[in-house]
Amino acid sequence: MRACLGKMEDKIDLSIGACIVKEGKVLLLHHRKLDMWLFPGGHVEQNETLDAAVVREVREETGLDFKFLQVSNIEKSEEEIEKLAIPFHTNLHSVGDHYHYGAYYLGTCDSFDFVQNNESNEVRWVSKEELDNFELLDHVRKMALYALEIDEGRNGK
Repeated sequence: MRACLGKMEDKIDLSIGACIVKEGKVLLLHHRKLDMWLFPGGHVEQNETLDAAVVREVREETGLDFKFLQVSNIEKSEEEIEKLAIPFHTNLHSVGDHYHYGAYYLGTCDSFDFVQNNESNEVRWVSKEELDNFELLDHVRKMALYALEIDEGRNGK
């Protein structure tokens, strides 16, 4: 396992992604700049927790209120300021001119009604069966399928 790429010109940014599931569907957006289907997400800003970044990016890109599905079962201690959500997947991936350490969070929302912003060409709720109709990066497809399995188990299907 490599924790550091090792060259001075290698830049690693911290990024988050939100895998949003609701009633057997996962939310994907077609990113205008990158020309690919992805989960809502983006860079973590300075002095921002990963949780806050997820909520902010989802709201900016979809208008939805993100609700985390995976949090620690350990009771919050007195010295802890806040319990934070647990990513359901992390990876290191290239975005062309630099790398992203991506922390992906599983969540849901109250509504199917999203608002598309100017960063995406299209936003779609997609079922497991419909995933094959989308050209997805392998790690995005695997996360979407895994998230939909978790959602099925959560809803007793």
